Formats: sequence, C-alpha cells, structure tokens
Amino acid sequence: MAELILKQGEAKTLTLTVKDGNGAAVDLSAATLLLGVKKSRSDAEYAFSKEDDDFDKEQASEGIVSVSLTDTDTDQEAGKYIGELKCSWTGPPAVIDKSADFYLQIREAVTS
Repeated sequence: MAELILKQGEAKTLTLTVKDGNGAAVDLSAATLLLGVKKSRSDAEYAFSKEDDDFDKEQASEGIVSVSLTDTDTDQEAGKYIGELKCSWTGPPAVIDKSADFYLQIREAVTS
C-alpha cells in the first residue's frame, strides 16, 4: 500500500480493503473493527483511533470498509504514523485479528 498523505486538520474518508494471504477478500460483515494510528510501534497509546460504530460497512462482505477521519483526528504533529486495522470475530471465521500495518504521513498545514 502506498503511503497515505494527509494535511494537519484535514477531514478525509479512509477506505481499507482486507484480503487474506491468497488475495481473496475477507468478509468483514460480522467483524468488530478498530482503527488505531500511532506515531511509533512502541507507543502505548494511539494518536487517534476509530471504533467499530465509526465504520461504514456497506461493502464489508467484499472486505471493504471506510471510516471518516475528522479534522480533530488529523490535527497531530507533522510526521510519519503507523496505522493498524484490528478485526475480531466472536466466532468463525477467526481469519485475522490485525491487518498488516499501513503507513500515513501528516504534513504541516499551510496557514496564512
């Protein structure tokens, strides 16, 4: 995945596609999702996160979900961040519990 670039304070919709090791879409319809974004893997706390209710799951059966990032979410220190999408099920199919990390960069907003 290419690095996602955002500006500080920019509201944007993030669309994520989850596939298994064979490249097939993972049905996320019954999954509980959590998006967490950290400055560093070693950080104990997320810079910002999104809970299951924040996700649009209209295409979840095809492995596609989206979440709206608010201007408050992206109002972070400029720099590189690591995102993770945690997926959990209460029963089968327990395919994954966390997607591969993805990278995003928050760039300083230009102000006048």
